[in-house]
Amino acid sequence: IYGPALWSCLKSLPRSVPLSTSALSVARNQLCNVDHQLWPFSGLQELSLSHNLLARFPRGLPPSLESLQLQENRITYITSGALRQLGNLTRLDLEDNRIRAIQPGALWGLNKLQVLILKGNRLTSLPRNLPPSLTHLDLSANCISALDLPSLSALVNLQVLKINSNCLRSVPESAFDSLPRLRSVDLTNNLWVCECDILYLYRWLLSGRLKMATDLVCTKPDHLAHRLLLNLSVVAICPHVLKPNDRTHQLDLSSALERMLTVQPAQKISKLTTNGLLSEAQNSNQDSSKPRVLPYSLEMLTYEECLSLNDTQSVSPFHLKTTTSLPEEEQRCRENITARSPHSNATSAEGGQSLLSTNRDALLPTLVSQPFTRQGSAVIVSLLVVLCVLVALVMLAVLLVLKKVLVRQQRVAPADVGSGG
Repeated sequence: IYGPALWSCLKSLPRSVPLSTSALSVARNQLCNVDHQLWPFSGLQELSLSHNLLARFPRGLPPSLESLQLQENRITYITSGALRQLGNLTRLDLEDNRIRAIQPGALWGLNKLQVLILKGNRLTSLPRNLPPSLTHLDLSANCISALDLPSLSALVNLQVLKINSNCLRSVPESAFDSLPRLRSVDLTNNLWVCECDILYLYRWLLSGRLKMATDLVCTKPDHLAHRLLLNLSVVAICPHVLKPNDRTHQLDLSSALERMLTVQPAQKISKLTTNGLLSEAQNSNQDSSKPRVLPYSLEMLTYEECLSLNDTQSVSPFHLKTTTSLPEEEQRCRENITARSPHSNATSAEGGQSLLSTNRDALLPTLVSQPFTRQGSAVIVSLLVVLCVLVALVMLAVLLVLKKVLVRQQRVAPADVGSGG
């Protein structure tokens, strides 16, 4: 093993290095070009070229390499053929370079690559065609503003994802759903816009399935800037969810949510949170063999569902308040108390489910009959107003008649007195 202590300020590799070397470090020197100089080292497995002056990815590296460290150089791009011969790489460290672009497919042939570190570069998007073998991907401190779903969904073995300190504004729908082994995600220090687009990430954070930092801070809109995302309610994030609607739209909402929530009964219960407006819907014609419809909360609405609710003018606050038998939940929703531990969320959700299950049969009639109750109240109020106006007119007419009678009597009385004298 040769290290930087043997040489200082090297501008080329020394010829004294044995060709049988398996681990070589020439870090912290002034190497500008090592193309094809390392090819004779057929048994080389670990190579460190960090803290040098390399302006491009080195060419002609031996295919036996398993670990390659190139951090803190001056590499600006990676071409599709730069790593073609490095099929045995398991770790590639490119931290703190100046990489702006990675050609599509440049990393695809690295079928054994597990750790890829691209921290501190100038990438504006997720590299395409990443190898599915990756288990650790570090993209922190770049300029990434959006996640490419096809590239991300291919990483079926990914366990750790770091994409903090970027320019992300939201996360696309189902971005993390296709990553079954994901156990750690870092999304802090991004430019989060706390509007309807972020509802998927909001719901995903509340599930509490992963080890991750949840203190995501909003930057937009202005009235929510500097506030923690999980301290907000769904209504505060996406106020279009609550719009006045008629009976037809309300029934459409119930049927749509029934179709979406008829899977995974056990998992759905544990994901419910007490800061939402709980409700339940059940189809009377549903076969016993079909999954049972479970309670849901507004936190579980996806971005597409939120937009569909907006397009159809969804449930008004008055209607939603009548769909729950838990006044405490409504009060907590108003106070925007959402940042709680997964254990407390699961406990409260189970309590909400037990209370809702006792009144499950009466839930939909209340939801459906509410518009008629409001219409009836409006008719009664209108009749009372008309009645009051009529009574006022009658009283005014009586007063006018009485006034005329009194005036006539006053005119007749003096004449009678004069004739008597």
